[in-house]
Amino acid sequence: LPHSLVYGSIGAGLLAACTVVSLDRSQLASIRGVFASKDDLASFQRLYLPGFLLAMLADWLQGPFVYALYQGYGIDREHNGYLFVAGFSASALFGTFVGSLADKGGRRKFAILYCVIYFGHCTTKHWNAFGMLLFGRVLGGISTSLLFSVFDSWLVSESQRQGFDEEQLGNTFSLAHFGSSIAAIGAGQFGEVVVNLAPLTEMGGGMSYGGYTAPFDLAIIILLLCMLHVTASWTENYGQSTAKAITSSDSVLWVIFRKKQILLCGLIACLFESSMFIFVFYWTPCLMEPNLPIPPFGHIFSGFMIWCMLGTRVYSFLASRFPVRRICLGVMMVSVFCHVTVFLFKDVVIRFLAFLVFEMMVGLYFPMMGTLKGDIVPEDMRSTIYNIYRVPLNVIVMLPLLMNFSISTTFTVTTFILINAVICSYMLRKLLKKQSAVAPQGLPEAQELGNAQD
Repeated sequence: LPHSLVYGSIGAGLLAACTVVSLDRSQLASIRGVFASKDDLASFQRLYLPGFLLAMLADWLQGPFVYALYQGYGIDREHNGYLFVAGFSASALFGTFVGSLADKGGRRKFAILYCVIYFGHCTTKHWNAFGMLLFGRVLGGISTSLLFSVFDSWLVSESQRQGFDEEQLGNTFSLAHFGSSIAAIGAGQFGEVVVNLAPLTEMGGGMSYGGYTAPFDLAIIILLLCMLHVTASWTENYGQSTAKAITSSDSVLWVIFRKKQILLCGLIACLFESSMFIFVFYWTPCLMEPNLPIPPFGHIFSGFMIWCMLGTRVYSFLASRFPVRRICLGVMMVSVFCHVTVFLFKDVVIRFLAFLVFEMMVGLYFPMMGTLKGDIVPEDMRSTIYNIYRVPLNVIVMLPLLMNFSISTTFTVTTFILINAVICSYMLRKLLKKQSAVAPQGLPEAQELGNAQD
């Protein structure tokens, strides 16, 4: 893979992001407003964003280096896969009830719990013992369930309580994932710096320090800052807020299958995110060529995050012009073409370009899906449903890891997964349009679905 292409993609992504922002004055105003405005929305964003971004920064710090750390400990690719499977299994298992506990016990408390559990996950990385690393992956799976449900649930609930509309919520989601992309770029660079401060050195008793353990130590510091901010600044909010609130997992599943829009929204999230996580595990070997130097993966990762950042800005540009459901359908369709390209072509340049476009779709996806779920998922069971959405996701991700699929087979599977996501997106758009046309405008259901009209 030519280094000039990698560096050129970084420059092109930055230029494109700046161009999109400059073409949309509302984006410039919203970015400036976070730092300077005194209105209620900007004040709320200054409250939420530091906690969310610190949590994401801690997660990004370990992402690029965990596979390399396991290799440094002498763990082969097969057992490396088992460790990742343990994390996804834990996320699938504990996710079925962690969300319900967060809805009942308080999302602020569980955001703090995320920091505590992830602290333990990072600490285990100092032991070159498969059992300890396996335990760490279990903790990582639990914390991932919390990260991708509790923070979003707190944001949506608090945003609704303060009276912000769908566009303002979408703006906050877009800023959050724009900041997350910047945090990911910074994490790759800071992580590389601390990795090179000292080599991986054994202390005795199976413990090690330095090398690829250093980013995890840096993540621990970030987690402590996140915990302090959430504890000091966030108010508590709950899901189960009414006497008729649904409490059991069976009842929540009944609600999901009874209301097709909730089911379809969950299927879209499950299908897209499972293809994304499979991509995360397989993109590295996709860009390697036999008998040639290893590509600059750190710079490639930074390039991916820049294109992901570009996607968040493109979403903000599109969201003011098109309904969220239409954007969702477009994201799924483009993603299909990205994954089928990897299956059809073995040329690493073509694959790399397809990956860049897919990363832009990832950047579009997260604020889009956050807004979509904010509209569709009932508030009283939000965290519970968010985590139930992740159960089939984790099962799907485990299959290629356990079965050791080839690259072509893997991307055949992800292409099929994303084709189903396109079908679900089309069905959801059609369903919501039909419901909003049939329901009388004065009814709560019509008000809930009013924003879905095309």
